[in-house]
Amino acid sequence: MAASDSITTSSSPLPTPSLFSRITLLSLLFSLALLLTAILLSRHFLPRPSPRKQLILHTWHLFDFLIHTLFEGSYLYHSFFSYSTLPAASSSSSGDYPHPASLLTSSSAKAGAFLRRPDRRYGAAHSSAPTALLWQEYAHADSRWANTDTNIISIELLTVFIAGPLACYICYLLQQRQPRSFHGRTSTASTENTNQLDIIRDKNSNNAATLWFWMTVLATGEIYGGFMTFAPEWLSGNTSLSTGNRMYLWLYLAFFNGIWIVMPGWCLWVAWSEVRAAFNDGIARTEAEGKKER
Repeated sequence: MAASDSITTSSSPLPTPSLFSRITLLSLLFSLALLLTAILLSRHFLPRPSPRKQLILHTWHLFDFLIHTLFEGSYLYHSFFSYSTLPAASSSSSGDYPHPASLLTSSSAKAGAFLRRPDRRYGAAHSSAPTALLWQEYAHADSRWANTDTNIISIELLTVFIAGPLACYICYLLQQRQPRSFHGRTSTASTENTNQLDIIRDKNSNNAATLWFWMTVLATGEIYGGFMTFAPEWLSGNTSLSTGNRMYLWLYLAFFNGIWIVMPGWCLWVAWSEVRAAFNDGIARTEAEGKKER
């Protein structure tokens, strides 16, 4: 619920989860729709024909951008603008008592509260918006996503405002790549024909260097972000994780989060392979030029 529509009752618990609810189905369909959108847009924007590796990289980073912007961006919105207001005073008509947190007015109490508002409880759990319902569903697997966990919010601020735009920028760089500029499995280091080396070498070496550098930065950040998301839970006994439910454990926690480990790991391997091949090409060209001078 947005700030302008705040309620004055204490926050209610999340609805009792079912094994496979309508919200679960809608969230899966929405994720699939974003993936299909990324595939179609990649086929549209990339030059034809493009290597499969280039198509997969572009599709992944476009999907990454959409997830960070739409899904995780909505989490940040609810973290800052959706809240419940705690009762401020007792009422003779209702007999309600004020919530203890609403009576804290000292500067130290405000400093320890999220956004310095001890009288409010922020997060997706305090909204009935469609995107909030998605996070309420995911919170059945990891309860931190329903409220304001400062560790999660800190990671998501970097994810939404840095990783998301960076993934979109990488898509742009991939669109500038020449189809033949991706190295295959056959090494070109042993090739003495400099014209062949020029064919596989990117026409714009600065573009290639920029692409592989930022792809490495993003992939490293994705893996680090995944570790920092779950490491606090592993060190504290998984108090917020629902490991007893197989669907929440293997679908929500393992599968969806594992994608952001496997794919960035593959991107790191591709970037390393391309950089290594570029160095080998440079060495081969230097050796070829040296033989010509002799």
